[in-house]
Amino acid sequence: MIGNLVIPPLARALAVLVLVAAVVAAIYAYGRQQFGLGGQAERAAWLARENGALTKANGRIKELEEQARAREHEHAQDMANTSAKYQEDLKHEKSAKDRVIADLRSRALRLRIPVTCPISAAGDRTAAPGTGAAGRDGETRAELSVEASEFLVGLTSEADEIVHQLDACQAVINADRKQPGEKQ
Repeated sequence: MIGNLVIPPLARALAVLVLVAAVVAAIYAYGRQQFGLGGQAERAAWLARENGALTKANGRIKELEEQARAREHEHAQDMANTSAKYQEDLKHEKSAKDRVIADLRSRALRLRIPVTCPISAAGDRTAAPGTGAAGRDGETRAELSVEASEFLVGLTSEADEIVHQLDACQAVINADRKQPGEKQ
């Protein structure tokens, strides 16, 4: 009783119930707030950990990409060097062929092949050897015509060009198989 005021027991019970509900609601709200703060703190820690790992991974990716670009550049340079060497070899081969053909045409160079001596005019193959050799024992050579010499020099030059081409192919294969940082 408050002064002359009488509070009915039902109202008192209701007031106590409202007060208890308010305290429970306040505790529940405080708990949810604390739980939310804990969840936020956990999420912030997780995000920081994940961001750190992602930053580290991105750095590694960038490093590997730079290494790959350097290897690609080195490989491209090797291919360019191989191509330049091949072109230079072909140029030298053509100029050497042209020089030899010019020497053949000017008669400064002559191609000769060994030949056997023809049989004597009598045609006696079984004749007993006489006192002289009759030219059969000495080394006899025949000179090739300019046209035949040019053909042989051209054929030889083609073969040399193929050798240069095979060398270039081998250089390309070796460059493709080369390990990073390895010198040829």
